[in-house]
Amino acid sequence: MPSPAGDRVAAALSSRAGPDANASSVAVSVVDLCRDLERSLTPIVGLRGFAALYGRSLYLTSRDFPWIGHPPDGVPTAADLGALRSVLAAQSAAIGMRGGTALLEAFHSLLVSMLGAALTERLLADVLLPHSSGHAAQDLNR
Repeated sequence: MPSPAGDRVAAALSSRAGPDANASSVAVSVVDLCRDLERSLTPIVGLRGFAALYGRSLYLTSRDFPWIGHPPDGVPTAADLGALRSVLAAQSAAIGMRGGTALLEAFHSLLVSMLGAALTERLLADVLLPHSSGHAAQDLNR
């Protein structure tokens, strides 16, 4: 049974990909969400710290989704999100969505194990909000 955090990750990803998601939109959505995570966390853990968390998440996810690939050997200096986009786009939309969701859930779980649930939620609150693809609502009470 998915956790509430896992549900939030899946909802954020589904929202970004849109209702008529294809493999390409899923790939772009997963990578965009990863980039948002990177922007949020780099001031705290640095680029190498983010790359290490991403690499570990990739490794954990590859057990159930071998097509997602493995992190490179050695100490990563940056997350290779271009490679992630390529492998996700090569899958069907449904498979890519499951693999991308699993990757993001693994990343979230790693953060919770390191920082605790409360701090992780505070750090990722804006990143895991459903993504609006429409225009901002107008204030009709002017």
